[in-house]
Amino acid sequence: MFTGVSDLASHMQMALTNRHTKLAMNTAGQEVASGHKSDLMKATGGDYGPLFAIERTLSQLDMRAQTIKDTAAKAAASQLNMENIQNTLAQYGTDLLGAVGVGSQQQAFSIANSARGALDRMVSALNARYGGQSLFAGAAVDSPAVADAATIYADVKALTTAAPDSATAIAAIDNYFFNPAGGFASTGFTGSALDAPRAELADGEVVNYSLRGDDPAVRQALRNVVMVAIAANGDHGGSTTDSMNLLQEAAQGAITTQDRLTDLREGLGHVQEQIDAAAARNSAENSTFQINRNAIIAADPYEAATRFQALQGQMEAVYVMTSRLSGMKLQNYLR
Repeated sequence: MFTGVSDLASHMQMALTNRHTKLAMNTAGQEVASGHKSDLMKATGGDYGPLFAIERTLSQLDMRAQTIKDTAAKAAASQLNMENIQNTLAQYGTDLLGAVGVGSQQQAFSIANSARGALDRMVSALNARYGGQSLFAGAAVDSPAVADAATIYADVKALTTAAPDSATAIAAIDNYFFNPAGGFASTGFTGSALDAPRAELADGEVVNYSLRGDDPAVRQALRNVVMVAIAANGDHGGSTTDSMNLLQEAAQGAITTQDRLTDLREGLGHVQEQIDAAAARNSAENSTFQINRNAIIAADPYEAATRFQALQGQMEAVYVMTSRLSGMKLQNYLR
């Protein structure tokens, strides 16, 4: 007995085959394009726990990488501004001391005349910001580190104008910068006596990359440049000889302070090395977890492409068969 199949049933069967083949092709195509398996249930064996743990760790590593990047950038910016301060101070060291040593007032004052502008540059460096946060203001990241240069100079000038000699002027300047109750401590430094928040580079590893504008080496640098400017502008009550004495004291101080600034920058350099090492470790750890993640969800590109090509041939065969079935009519053979 022969049982026939209706045209409608035949077309429905071909349509179903067509649909299944299209879905399989889409799945294979997505795996080729994304590189990920489409069926995570099958890929994980029904247990998503290990995959979720890896994803959570990768997210944490990405956030930590951003923290490390920001910390490295702030440390680099601090290093650059400290270099500017050190280079500015160097202009009033050896050369100025040499000019004073040979008694050349013209040469000494020629060098010293730029000190007032140098103070502006140093204050600008100390008030530098990165990402909207002050670099040298300690915990007061929203505030400038020091008062503007005009205010600092005016405060010192008010103390030295009536100084009858260089010794009195030097004492007044030192009292302003180094007395815990002096002008710089109360009005010159506008940041916080607390360091900026430390940065976490890894679990249990934190670094303090913050330098403050009230650091003794920084105050020494400001003191020497201000002293040169006071002498160059004659903003004291002494004679020209007293001005030369001020220049000599400031030049000697500038040379000594160079070593202190170098030590400060060297300490910051060690922190930068620690940050770089943490960045390398974080990157390596991220790569390891990426490999573990890909071992679970990554699709074999060759296998997926081969499957896609096979399905493409199958799809073409379905189209051909559908076309031929559509043309098979009884009246075509009864003519």
